[in-house]
Amino acid sequence: MVNHVIASTQFRWGSHHALEPQILSVQRAPTLVLILLACGLLLLAAPAPPVKPVRRVLIIYDVGSSYPAIGLIDKGIRAALENLPYQIEIYTETLEVVLFPDEGSQQKFRNWYIKKYQDRKPDLIIAAGAFAIRFMTASRKRFFSGTPVVFLGDSEGLAGNPTFDNQFAGAWMVPEPEKTLDAAMKLQPGTKHIVVVGGVGEIDRENEAMTKKRLHNYEASLDFTYLTDLEMPSLLERLKRLPRNTIILYTNITEDSAGTNFVPATQSLPIVAAAANAPVFSMYDSLFGHGTVGGYLESYSTQGRVAGEMAVRILKGEKPENIPIVRGTSVYMFDWRQLQRWGFSEHDLPPGSVVEFRTPTAWEQYRWRIIAIGVVIITQALLIVGLLIQRYRRRRAEESLRDMTGRLLQSQDDERRRIARDLHDGTGQHLSGIALSVGQVLADFPRGHDRLRQLLQDSHVASRQALDEIRAVSFALHPPILDGLGLIPALQWYLDGLQKRAHFGIDFEAPANLADISPDGDRTLFRIVQESVTNVLRHSGATAMKIKMSNGEKGLTLEIQDNGHGMSTEDLDRAEGALSLGVGVAGMRERVRQLGGTFKIVSTPTGTKVLVSLPTREAQYATHTTG
Repeated sequence: MVNHVIASTQFRWGSHHALEPQILSVQRAPTLVLILLACGLLLLAAPAPPVKPVRRVLIIYDVGSSYPAIGLIDKGIRAALENLPYQIEIYTETLEVVLFPDEGSQQKFRNWYIKKYQDRKPDLIIAAGAFAIRFMTASRKRFFSGTPVVFLGDSEGLAGNPTFDNQFAGAWMVPEPEKTLDAAMKLQPGTKHIVVVGGVGEIDRENEAMTKKRLHNYEASLDFTYLTDLEMPSLLERLKRLPRNTIILYTNITEDSAGTNFVPATQSLPIVAAAANAPVFSMYDSLFGHGTVGGYLESYSTQGRVAGEMAVRILKGEKPENIPIVRGTSVYMFDWRQLQRWGFSEHDLPPGSVVEFRTPTAWEQYRWRIIAIGVVIITQALLIVGLLIQRYRRRRAEESLRDMTGRLLQSQDDERRRIARDLHDGTGQHLSGIALSVGQVLADFPRGHDRLRQLLQDSHVASRQALDEIRAVSFALHPPILDGLGLIPALQWYLDGLQKRAHFGIDFEAPANLADISPDGDRTLFRIVQESVTNVLRHSGATAMKIKMSNGEKGLTLEIQDNGHGMSTEDLDRAEGALSLGVGVAGMRERVRQLGGTFKIVSTPTGTKVLVSLPTREAQYATHTTG
């Protein structure tokens, strides 16, 4: 076999001219040939995937897949069969007992299925529904001999109370409408009327009979009405005008008295529930979610799961007779939407009830988003609070610094005033006394002694000069005229004396009546003029300057301009940033700020201008009050 594979491979390669050199190299390379041979052996030796044995499962339903119950059953069965180690072939058939209820049509269905599967015998049959169960009870031994049957999907009574042989296993439904009624009456205390709604189909009649039997004991205490022989329009009109304290129990409507067929869950039940002016309860989970409040519901879903598990056990070899029959797969189920519609409380539901179709709250829907947004908001709030605290502390610090600066400037002014007073009243008076004494001695000095007379003359001159300097210093520190006559006379006296001493041109312009500013404002403007003039004389190289004072809408304005060479950009930036250009500029700025005014320096290559604005007393008071 291997040699044949290699030979055929060489033949195919050799027939392709483009690959002939490669063939020669392979033939001359024993190692490569051995590798190819080993690969071929591995491929031949690899086991083929095992073929799963086939198992055929035939599912016979009473009705077609348009009925929700069929979907619930089928889902449970197929989910269980997926766990088998077989290749499962599922065949699904329906007797269509609603569309073809007559015995003749049903016999044709049964004969066709018997013939159809005569040569394709199922390994297992699942009978879902009363008619399918009856079919298997009557035909299994004769036509499906040896084939086990799993039954489900109906009650024992509706299936005719059949007698099974040892090839049957399954689950009976045990509808208990009395438990549904008990739960409904607990939700709606004071109930007096029970309206049972049903149809005229064979399944409908069987459900009605079962319901009457099980609710017989309630007839003594409640008023029962059976609306089961009406055309659908008439039924709906009756349901719209039911008395108060009524509960509706929907059994089944596959056909009304006019012969109209319905799918109960998706056709008859929704229009019944929509028209009724009372809550509707039911007995099967296939009807759940289509307008009923709920009840103690027989579960087709559970039936399908149980039947599927039994099918798995049988297909694995377990005998049906060893599998006990399951009776009842009911559970309390309620529709949250209908509970809200009729104002029923969940606290009144039986313990262990399942509540479906609950509309999630905003918290349930967006919990993590809400948490994330909340965290972001809290974080931002904390940051804002932190920033506000920092801002408050900063303002407090600025206010404290401003207050400290104000006290410092006030102390500076007080100290200037004290020193000026001490110089004027102390040192100045002593020097004045010395000058007078020396002058008196010089006047009475006898003639001769020219050397001594000259010394006295020099001492008299020196004492007079020292007195003038002390007076100038005292005035510079705190001119008494400022407190006595006001700002304008003090500035005129100061500038006149400066022009005489420095031979410097100063043009001073001021209105006759100045705006009413505080005494601190007078002292501040006087100091600004002093500092500005000093800076001009020391640094600007100017030959003249102009000082102008004017009244504005909100206060007093001072402009000081020189014709010097101006300030450098670096010096101007430092000045605008309140850094030191000398203590004078920083002091001027702070004095103005303390009084709520503005201070600005504008400099060009042709000169420098100082602009100061101070508020009036009234404006300053209003600012402090609102601040």
